[in-house]
This record gives sequence, structure tokens and C-alpha cells, in this order.
Amino acid sequence: MTERLSGGLSRLRPSGMLIRSVATSLFTTALDFGVLIGAVELFHLNYVFATWLGTVVGSLSNFTINKHWAFKGSQVTLPNQFLRFVLVQAGASALHTAGVWLLTRFGGLPYQLSKVIVAAAVGLAWNYPMNRGLVFSRRPGAPETDPETPAPARGQPLV
Repeated sequence: MTERLSGGLSRLRPSGMLIRSVATSLFTTALDFGVLIGAVELFHLNYVFATWLGTVVGSLSNFTINKHWAFKGSQVTLPNQFLRFVLVQAGASALHTAGVWLLTRFGGLPYQLSKVIVAAAVGLAWNYPMNRGLVFSRRPGAPETDPETPAPARGQPLV
């Protein structure tokens, strides 16, 4: 969605859906990091396994919150949605686990920093696009509207 500024310039304004998705991701990423660090530092698990474990905990909570808040209004039935989620999450977990391992093992970075870098990259390049377009998609031909943003009245500018 764009907002018109004086002089005919436009400024992009993020949708409510994107804002809710980012808020959900921040919360569930904190869970993911908590599991990772707790598993390594408290239970002395290998950081690679702990990375995978953290992504599973974070992703399950992410799915639940996204389903009921960030991407509400999806036309996909819950069993189909969950199957799509599992496929997307398998890819995300593989990307996280491999990325953290590569940056830590060959880049010499601490596993915590590797996780921050990988989480940001995977979240923006994989999770959000796949969740929006596949897991929580709307039926073909349905308008891409944000369920919490009312449509403007006919003849009114998009602001």
C-alpha cells in the first residue's frame, strides 16, 4: 500500500498483515533463541542439534499465532495448511541448521551470532514469502486485502 505525499511523491506503508507477521516472528524467534541457548548452555547439547530444536519450537508457536492472528482469513483448510506448514518448516529448519553450522564452523563466528544472521536472512527470504503465498494463501482470484484494514470508500484515495 502506498501513501501520497505532497508533490506527488509516494511512500510505501507496510500492511497490517506484514506488521503482525513481523511481530509474531520476533516473539517466536525469541522462543527459538531461548531453546537454542538453553539447550547448549544448560543442557550441553551440540549447537547444531539445538539450532534444529529451536526452529521446531519457534515454528510451531509461529504457525499457531500466524493462523489465528497475522494471516487470519486464509481459505486453506487446517489439515492442508498444516501440511504446507510442515513442508515450509522443513526447508526453514534445514536452512537455519545448515546456515548456523556453516557460519560457525567455517566462518568462525559464535553460534549465537550465526543464528542472528541466518534467522534474519531465512525470515525475510523464505519464511514470510512462503507463509504468505503458500501456507496462509487466499483462494485464487481473491483480493489481497488485510482483514484488519478496511477498504477505502469508492472514490477515496488509498492512504
